[in-house]
Amino acid sequence: MVDGSAVRKGTVLRGAAGGAIAFALGYLLTWILAGTRVANVTANELLGGAIPDWNALVWVFYDAHFVGTRTPEVFGPDGFFLGGGDLVDTVSLLGAESLYLVPVIVLAVGGAVVATRADTSVPRDGAMVGATLAVGYVAAVFLGLFPATHSGIAPSPLRALVIAGIVYPIVFGAIGGGLAGLYRQRVAGRTRGHFDGTGTTANDE
Repeated sequence: MVDGSAVRKGTVLRGAAGGAIAFALGYLLTWILAGTRVANVTANELLGGAIPDWNALVWVFYDAHFVGTRTPEVFGPDGFFLGGGDLVDTVSLLGAESLYLVPVIVLAVGGAVVATRADTSVPRDGAMVGATLAVGYVAAVFLGLFPATHSGIAPSPLRALVIAGIVYPIVFGAIGGGLAGLYRQRVAGRTRGHFDGTGTTANDE
């Protein structure tokens, strides 16, 4: 007899691994698609100082989830607030709006993969398995916040954890997993359609 709890644990572990891999692939795709533009910005010190390209790309990747990068607050000698503390969308600043599709695609594909690996055969089960990407994705988002901070500039922590870490992987992982389940359901239905009630094919005598 198959241990149901073991199956569920295995599904969650696959989802966690899939979520972490999806995060890494999303960052890599962001580097490939926007690395040159980011390098031009950092080289000209338009962000206020010598910022490593990889660091700026972290902000861009988080902003591809509509997180927003918060600028540092600036105060005068008398403590008077001069400005800063605003949320900046680095994706829009780069003029690379296609990057908004990066997390959507990697999470949908990741959801489809883990759902297929879990052998789900209906959309509902596929969606539930796909949503487990959130386990690994939110952990990666949380850990990524630490190196993402530079010169007082960093993604908004709360928005990063809620929007990027939870909402995105649950929604798009579930969509990918649900589509995988739907596909397998239709394939199984077509396969059954080739058989009659006795278990022989319709063409058999």
